[in-house]
Amino acid sequence: MNSRKVIGEEWRSGLTWRVVLAVIYGAAVLMPVTIWGELMIGSVGNLTWTVVILFYWLSLLYGSPLTRQEILVMFAAVNTAVFAGVGLNFHHMFYRVWFASSPIAKAYGVAKYLPYWWVPETPLIRTQALRTFLHPSWIPVAVTSLVFWIMNLIIGLSLGFFFYQLFVETEKLPFPMARVSVEVITELWEREPMKMRIMVLFALIGFIYSLLAYGVPILSQTFIGVPIVVIPYPWHDLTESFKEVLPGAMIGIDTNLISYMMGMIVPFEVIVYMFIGSFAVSVLGNPIIVWYYPELIPKWVGFPKGMRLADILFWSNIYVWYAVSIGASFGVFLETLVRGRREFAQSIRNLSKLSTAMKRLGYLSLHSIIVIYLAITLLWFLLLEFVLIPGFPWIPLLIVVVFWPFIHGILSARALGETGFPINIPYLNSNVLLITMESYNIPVHSKLGIWPWFAPLGVSSGEGWTSTFYVCRGVRCTFSSYIKAVLLIAAPVAILFNFLYSEYLWKMTPIPSPMFQYAQIFWPITAAQRVLWYTRRIYSFNPNLIIGGFASLLAVSAVASFLKIPFSSIGLLAGIGQPLPTPLALFIGAIGSRLLEKLSKGKISLRKYAYVMVGGYAIGMSIAMALSISISIFAKSLWPLPY
Repeated sequence: MNSRKVIGEEWRSGLTWRVVLAVIYGAAVLMPVTIWGELMIGSVGNLTWTVVILFYWLSLLYGSPLTRQEILVMFAAVNTAVFAGVGLNFHHMFYRVWFASSPIAKAYGVAKYLPYWWVPETPLIRTQALRTFLHPSWIPVAVTSLVFWIMNLIIGLSLGFFFYQLFVETEKLPFPMARVSVEVITELWEREPMKMRIMVLFALIGFIYSLLAYGVPILSQTFIGVPIVVIPYPWHDLTESFKEVLPGAMIGIDTNLISYMMGMIVPFEVIVYMFIGSFAVSVLGNPIIVWYYPELIPKWVGFPKGMRLADILFWSNIYVWYAVSIGASFGVFLETLVRGRREFAQSIRNLSKLSTAMKRLGYLSLHSIIVIYLAITLLWFLLLEFVLIPGFPWIPLLIVVVFWPFIHGILSARALGETGFPINIPYLNSNVLLITMESYNIPVHSKLGIWPWFAPLGVSSGEGWTSTFYVCRGVRCTFSSYIKAVLLIAAPVAILFNFLYSEYLWKMTPIPSPMFQYAQIFWPITAAQRVLWYTRRIYSFNPNLIIGGFASLLAVSAVASFLKIPFSSIGLLAGIGQPLPTPLALFIGAIGSRLLEKLSKGKISLRKYAYVMVGGYAIGMSIAMALSISISIFAKSLWPLPY
């Protein structure tokens, strides 16, 4: 479907009074659940569907069903409100305050060098003797968080519009996960009997399975103090069974049913190369490192003796596969520019002159995109160089803030378009900082040696907005109404309620405390891992591996092109970055659904309903998580009472 045809159809605003009411309800009722849940159990899952489904059924009861545009905007705005998806998250400041006076920060000599714009310098606040956000020393922290969040939004929107035009309108990539959202929203609006039955069935399956997998451990931890694991999450770890034959191999079984259902949605060619890439790393690559190249990983790590899959994944990625992924990413970027040069040029032409209809939908022109992106990224760079970390070498900052977001955006937006999964290259900024500091002999224990680690370097690449605009296009919701609902309605509501709940919670007790077990157990672990970077005890930059990853991907691409073999470079790159369980689950789902269809001679076609199956399951999982966490929080909140 071309852009002219889409624009010719009726597009509507999704911002209504019912959306505003849902945002306020979500922030008031579920935000405390998410804050408490993050401190108590670490993750609360997606609770947004519980609010949307509530308002959906209320609208049906009152004879005025929600439009599909309202459903989309309500989900996005409520999600922002419930999870405080804004730059000014007050409950995230609890970790900063704790870290500032933690034994770990003091032992490694980091505490006295923490920047004033990251955590207040006031000793009473750092020791939690004074627990309030209504203190002048919080102003630099709040202003820094809010300013950089706003700039990140603007950058993400500008890149999102460009990548939307490139990958959605011009290349017409499938965006499988975004398509799930479109199908679920459309089905809730149309209520076609057969699809509704399937969606409700899989919502029930998702509810029961999630209650067993996630609810039982949460509730058992709450009531008897010991988590009972019925279904291991996110995978059943089989590393121990293969440690003698394949030492260091990352083998397991994915226990998230959505991964198997996604195998029916993601293009088969992409799944095959994801599986190949993951198998090459998880099953072959790590044992080869153990046998032939143990010097790649420091001896003090003890790799892979006695390690579980998650530990092997962490250390092998840091010292080997992240570097390979960086090199392969540049290979994919080069291949994308060469292969998609016509589409790239067409997107530029389409955005150079917008029609009246495109402007009404909220499109940005090419000139606006370029000006906005360069202006905000350069402002970001100047704020870093002259305000937050003055005196830090400017070339690395320019690369990380101005150039890398565009490169990473092309890779990650394409990955979302083809696989449904974004490309993530963690620790890239950490490696850039570490190399820069070592090259310029910046002392570890100094402001210039510590402050950059806390500086906001995570510039948006726009791939999330690209996927969002795909969904808007699928349900004919104007971009402008979506943006207004999320940024002008939900964001202020989220900031206000987040401040009120966080302020109240902090006055109850210091954080972490026995009331918040996850924070008490895992914050020290997180801090210990991060401080290894701050004090440069981790060093994962390996130029040879980067060059090897770059050359290998281009070589495989060239061979596939010469032999005329279907090839997905983005699938291979995505596979390199994931342990075996998830790509294997996708592969099983893809093969199983096709085999069942063939054996039944087309009578049973799971792929026909795959989108509503995944969407229904996600709704059921969301409700199970909301119920489990709500019961847990209610029970936990009773013990401080006087009786």
